[in-house]
Amino acid sequence: MSSTVQSTVEPAGFNRAVADIKQNAEATTAAQSQASEQAWKTGKEFTVFSQGMFEAYGQAGQIYAQGSQDLFRQMAESSRTAFAEALNGFRAFVTAKTVKDRIELQANFARTTAIHAVAESSRFAHAGIELAEKVATPITAKTIAAAESLAGFPKI
Repeated sequence: MSSTVQSTVEPAGFNRAVADIKQNAEATTAAQSQASEQAWKTGKEFTVFSQGMFEAYGQAGQIYAQGSQDLFRQMAESSRTAFAEALNGFRAFVTAKTVKDRIELQANFARTTAIHAVAESSRFAHAGIELAEKVATPITAKTIAAAESLAGFPKI
């Protein structure tokens, strides 16, 4: 009797074990497939993001090159103007008839030079800040877009 019971129990247990193995293999295959698809999607999105950032840095570089070129051109013009004013002041100083006129010309020259230097420094500092903002704009836009797209990403 024990051999009859044993033979009927073994095939049922074996069949259940085979069914469990098949079920686990199917579940594992489905999980691996899903993980592979997610990895593919993530890799594709990363590639798109990298390309976008590369383009943004390219745009920022162009903006910087053009902006600095313009800024240096303005600085050169400002320097030429300041030099011309200094030369005129020196000529007036040399041609002054009295010591009093020379002192007044020297004081005026010092005052106008200081005013010009402060005004130009302020103008160029402001222009530099504006240039930095313009340079950062494409990079910031791409970073914000990437952060927004990652907001919907599944958490690990």
